[in-house]
This record gives sequence, structure tokens and C-alpha cells, in this order.
Amino acid sequence: MIKKTLVSFLIALVAFGFTACDSDDNNGQLGVPDSSKPSKEFKVGNCDKEKYADDAIKLNVQSWGNTNQEFASIELFADGHFLITSPTAGKLPKSKMSVTRAADGSAMFKKSGGQPLKTRAVDASGTIVIDGGLYIYGTYTRVKEGVYQLSNNTKIEIKDGKVTGTATVTYTNSLGMSITITVTIDTSTKQDDAVRNLCRSWRMDSSENWLLAGDVKIGYGKQWLEKGRVMQQTTLTTEGKGLGFDKDDLIDDKDDYCYRVIFSPCGTFVCFYIDGDVEIGTWEWTDPHNGVLRCWEAFDWDDDDDDDDDFADMTVRFDGKQMRIYGDFMDTEDGVLFRTLSVSTFSAKY
Repeated sequence: MIKKTLVSFLIALVAFGFTACDSDDNNGQLGVPDSSKPSKEFKVGNCDKEKYADDAIKLNVQSWGNTNQEFASIELFADGHFLITSPTAGKLPKSKMSVTRAADGSAMFKKSGGQPLKTRAVDASGTIVIDGGLYIYGTYTRVKEGVYQLSNNTKIEIKDGKVTGTATVTYTNSLGMSITITVTIDTSTKQDDAVRNLCRSWRMDSSENWLLAGDVKIGYGKQWLEKGRVMQQTTLTTEGKGLGFDKDDLIDDKDDYCYRVIFSPCGTFVCFYIDGDVEIGTWEWTDPHNGVLRCWEAFDWDDDDDDDDDFADMTVRFDGKQMRIYGDFMDTEDGVLFRTLSVSTFSAKY
């Protein structure tokens, strides 16, 4: 049946906006609401600055002291969390993958078909060790300008409080050993208004999908979080049933629900899934004037073909303290155009 092979197709990502195959009027006739498409104008929201917005930087190690290098980078997020990337993670094959979406009812942030990162351990301070130490995620405190205490019992001190260009940093590890390292400091995009709105912690309120086959509406699916549980609603049309689809084709598994995503001004995103999996990837504006965002994973755990053409483009719209991310994904099989319209709604909070 069609649905058996649909999920195996990679889509050709199309430009967002108003170059889709159907007109807005036709979508209305198909029962697809106007809310499934982004507004024409991209405006920033009115979210308050997060507590550590002015401290959001990324330290990339250029040289290490006389001990074994403990990390490749440390990134400080605006919400007071940090992400340490190990040297091992930095040497993995650099093929961008896993967030390309087929027209199969996928949400915007969907785990890869390979082996997702796992949350392996959480200590008493709330620090999360991911995949045996490939990444460490926790909280930090600003002691004074240029000095930060991390929840994994380490400390970084940027000499003279300098937070641009190349700097010397004293890193005190969890054993109390102080190590002098040289880093480059990335703050290049932090002053942009759109970045200021995007780069914070977001809670996913809901994820919606509309699946179409040519001029036929296949169905609608929605997921949302309620008291820590993923709830879902699906509607499969008679035409969809006749084509061999079922309700599972309309939405992702409950375990694949991304309940929190954090964007950093230095181009990193971290997505936490309800089953404990974690996705760490990279983002950039491909069309900042129209709010078009591109996301990909910097490293692929299963594929070393060095592809750089697998990614997800999405359109962002802010509304007050909410953000909506829109997708319009297409694929053709046997002359039939399959299309999924997706909307994920987030609120600015941890």
C-alpha cells in the first residue's frame, strides 16, 4: 500500500511562503485551516530577556595546558544552562542529517532514524551526562564578570573579563586542578533582535499535522503535553482509509514528543524528548527577513558519507511570548503529490 513506502522517501524541501502546490482557497476546501500556514510578515515577539542573555557565549578551545583535553567547547545559554562538548564528539563524521522530513506526518523536531543520544545519568546537582560524557548539560552561575561556576563542580574564568575574540581562560576541573587554555569566543550574532527572541528555552505546547494526497485530505493529528503525559488526537478521513493509511501515519510516536527545545545565539539547539532521548544540533537563519530557519545535526552516528544536503527548513513566527514553527513538506509517488503541513507551538519558558 502507499503508506508502506511513503515513509522511505526523502523530500525535496521547497521554499516556504506561498509557492505551494495548492492555493489558500483550495486548502480551505480541503478542510486545512489558514492557521496551518505562516503569516506573510515576520515580526519579533515581546519575550523578556532571560536571566543570562548577556552571558550567552561559546568558548571553542584552541590550545590546552599540559593535561589531557577535557572538552572541545563550553557553551553558556541565556537561560542559565551550559553545554560541554567533548573532544570525542568533535571528531565524529561531519555529515548533516536526521532532521530532513518526509511527507509522513512528521513533527518539526523528530528523532533520527539512527541511534539518538541518550540521557545516561543525572547527578544530585541536576547535571546531565549524555552518552557517557560526549556532552554534559547543566546549570551555571555568574560569579562576576567573566567568571562562571558550573553545576558539575567546574569553573571557568575569562582573563580580564574579556568576552570577545581570542582569550585566555583558567579552567578549574572537578578535581580542583586549574588549567590554562586558549579559546575563541563566539558572540557574533547575539545582538540581533530575531536571535534574541529565538535564543531561549521553549516548551512545546502542541504539534499539529495535516496530511494531503493530491486534492484529497488524508487526515489530521495533534499531540500536546498534559500533566506530564503526551495526549493525542487524530482524524482519518474516509479517503485516507481507502488509500491504506491509518492513524499512526498522521503523528509521531508519543515517545518522540519534543517537550523542550533550547536555541543558543551561537548556533546550537538542544531538544529533549519525553522518553529521555536528547538531540543536539545546529541552526542558522537562511532567510532572516522572512523568518526561515534551517536545522541539522552536526554529526551522524551511523553514516560517514559526509552528506551536507540533509536538513530541515522551517518558518518561524513569533506572537507575544509564543513561537510557532511551520513546515510544508512534499513528496511525489506514482504521480501523486503527498504533502504534510505542520505547526509546532511553543511558549517561552523552561
